[in-house]
Amino acid sequence: MKKQQNDKLNIISSVKFLGKYLKGHRIQFLAFYIGWFLDSIATIISPIIFGLMINQIVYYKNVDLFFRLALVYLVVMLFKCILYFLVNQIYAYNWVMFNLKIKRDVFTSILNADAQYLSNANTGDLISTVQWYSSESMNFIIYNIIHNINGVLIVIFCTVYIFIINLYIGLLMLIAVPIAVFISLKFGKKIRAYGDDQRNYYGTYISWLFEILGGIKDIRFLGAQRKVNKDFVKNHKAMYAVNIKSGLSSMTAQNIISLVNLVIQITIFVFIAFLSVYAGMTIGSLVVIVTFYSMLTDEVSHLSRSYMDAQNRVSYIQRIYDVIHAQSEKDWPGKKELYVRNGNIEFEDIEFEYKDGKQIFNKLSLKIKGGEKTALIGKSGCGKTTLAYMLIGFYYPEKGRITIDGQDLRECTLKSIRKNIGLVQQDVLVFDGTIEDNLLLGNPKANKNEIINACVKSGIMDFIHSLPDGLNTIIGSKGISLSGGQKQRIAIARIYLKNPSILIFDEATSSLDFETEKQIHEAWRQVLKGRTSIIIAHRQSSVMLCQKAAIMELGKIIKVGNPIELSKKEESFRSLFAMKQGDEDNV
Repeated sequence: MKKQQNDKLNIISSVKFLGKYLKGHRIQFLAFYIGWFLDSIATIISPIIFGLMINQIVYYKNVDLFFRLALVYLVVMLFKCILYFLVNQIYAYNWVMFNLKIKRDVFTSILNADAQYLSNANTGDLISTVQWYSSESMNFIIYNIIHNINGVLIVIFCTVYIFIINLYIGLLMLIAVPIAVFISLKFGKKIRAYGDDQRNYYGTYISWLFEILGGIKDIRFLGAQRKVNKDFVKNHKAMYAVNIKSGLSSMTAQNIISLVNLVIQITIFVFIAFLSVYAGMTIGSLVVIVTFYSMLTDEVSHLSRSYMDAQNRVSYIQRIYDVIHAQSEKDWPGKKELYVRNGNIEFEDIEFEYKDGKQIFNKLSLKIKGGEKTALIGKSGCGKTTLAYMLIGFYYPEKGRITIDGQDLRECTLKSIRKNIGLVQQDVLVFDGTIEDNLLLGNPKANKNEIINACVKSGIMDFIHSLPDGLNTIIGSKGISLSGGQKQRIAIARIYLKNPSILIFDEATSSLDFETEKQIHEAWRQVLKGRTSIIIAHRQSSVMLCQKAAIMELGKIIKVGNPIELSKKEESFRSLFAMKQGDEDNV
């Protein structure tokens, strides 16, 4: 798979990146811009018309022209009101469609992201990226780009018009612009850095909060409320500290700009007063200059604020860009269909290490015959689950290869691999919906008879019959109304519906009591018939269901044999399960 891109975005590259989401909606965005452009023109000509009205009354006593200009002024104001309504209608449509496109891209990228990327990702940050950062992207386009283009045009027009009225006042006004730009650039980099820190702190905090809320019972049992409260305060203090630094930088920049504008404004007012007394400047011109200067300073101040806001928003856009360009399963090289005939699996001299450099496998080799039940055993962290994940394409070896019936998995498509391989884990995926909805995750096209048959074979049908709504019973978030054994039976029923040729059980009974485990084993015997199976377990009772056990240690398979024979002759096997059995006996 390709490596993740690490391009550092700036304002221009952010615009280019977001530009692709405007496709299909360019007419609407163009209409939105034209609307705001016309609104800006109306804003500019309004004080000019008003100044002419004053001059016609005060100096020329021309009431007829005054009323004509007043009518034009009224039309302009009505036009602005109608335009504002229409523009906001277009804005609402653009907001929905633009955000939806980005959210869908981000969500799809997360769904297809490489397993190593997801294992290192911050869950809270991913949630924030999907849910909130797209809004900041829209704000960037509207407020930091479109509004700023019109703002620059207003600044240019106001400056030129004031130069036409009086050269010296125009020169005074020009002093404020470069100073404001310099201050904005000076503080913009700091605010961008603070924005990156804000995003990182918030993402970490959200992940922590999800973990805490999901483990409230354990926190109470352990009496750890005070520790968690301290961590809560610590996290918020860290976020507040960054927010305060960012706010102070922004306020400092704005106050300096406001001070410069105030000094120049006072100077201009004094100069205008002098011109009015000694150079015959009209009241209308005075009104236009004062209004345009106010507009000019407002726009310059807005542009400086917008530049600093843009630096903050670019950090959010950067996160969207990074997620969308993360390592993806779409880069998986295989193009062939995997066809499983016998189910023979072979791991050949596998070498693999995680991104942190920790080596997991060192020339690991293992053969599993078709239809054979094989247990993978070893100490926690020895790589049993990683090996199983390699078989379903979550990871692939850096050296060596994995074959099924002689077909190299890297040459096969992930879709065909996962169609032929089923996985049951300790933590079964159960979402807030009906039992039937949860079962259909195994095969969305399954009919009612197939669903009932799967439930019967997995041993969950009696439980379903006891429910008032049967298969249509809502089981609650995370299957809160189900026991561990019931969740496992749902997982087994899904396997029946999926009907894969190869099965992997990953610590599927480790959290169950002895009696429930025995019942689940009975369901296993049904589903494992005629299938190649890999059972990852720490419990000897699960291992004894298998015809063969492979002991993993130091990145290799150190011993393969029948579990009964290994329990009699192999010290590593006995010591491993002696500890585990002892733990079970003490429960």
